[in-house]
Amino acid sequence: MNKLNPTELFEQIAGDVPDPLHQHLFVTGSLAAAYHYKAQLQGQAINTKDADLVVHPAGDVESCQKMAQQLLNTGWRCIEECYPQSTSEPIDTLRAIRLFPPDSKTYFIEFLNIPVTDQAEAKRWIPLKLTDGWYGLPSFKFLGIASIDRLSSDVGLEYASPSMMALANILSHPQVGTQKIESGTMTGVLRSAKDLGRVIALAYLAGREETEAWQDLWLNATQKCFPEHWKELLIKIGSGLEELLKDQNALEDARITTDIGILNGLQISAEALQGIGERLIQDVIEPLRLIADQG
Repeated sequence: MNKLNPTELFEQIAGDVPDPLHQHLFVTGSLAAAYHYKAQLQGQAINTKDADLVVHPAGDVESCQKMAQQLLNTGWRCIEECYPQSTSEPIDTLRAIRLFPPDSKTYFIEFLNIPVTDQAEAKRWIPLKLTDGWYGLPSFKFLGIASIDRLSSDVGLEYASPSMMALANILSHPQVGTQKIESGTMTGVLRSAKDLGRVIALAYLAGREETEAWQDLWLNATQKCFPEHWKELLIKIGSGLEELLKDQNALEDARITTDIGILNGLQISAEALQGIGERLIQDVIEPLRLIADQG
């Protein structure tokens, strides 16, 4: 991973991506979180390798295709793991579109898609044809939540709000599971621990007063994105987080990922993460379960 200043990286992306495309994109993930909490993090650099760019509105696959092709035509380059297939099948072997800017390898961007409807799968691959062949556009079930209440950066690029990123991550993991990260500095760490650890990290950076307001924000966003299924989602919300907090090995994985990631250098212990997680359950999650149960 590269250690990058989030403010400088936002400025670089805004300069590298043509202005007309800015209105169709927003940033999510660790970069968005680090940018939003740059004051709390005292401007320190974060460990990151990519900038996740989400194409909106939901299901705008054609715009993503045009944007990716435009970037390639103007000098953006595929990273080594990004290469085309001659056909759209098998779909699960399609490569995500990950591009370096024309004059740098400091970072790369990856295109993501917002699902149009109540997507059943946790992740769906959408075939995308560019001039040199077929690629895949990942569509994550809960990514639409991250598009709600977007915020604007100083350079005009929009980014996902911390509350919505936290909700998307917590809904994505109703169980801890056994899937582990297979590459990079977090190899061998539980995938769920990385995402649930980020939920706790966001709650830590936000502080209790701010996270208490997440209850209404989470309720409204879940009802908006899943009007037919919001109750069943919220009745069991946070079950994966509860499981993680009771599993010392999983909790240690969460500590490792937050220490490598957004809380790098802050020396936040597993015990501290556990306390923050328990507070989030008490303040936000348990009231939401009650609302869903009575709704």
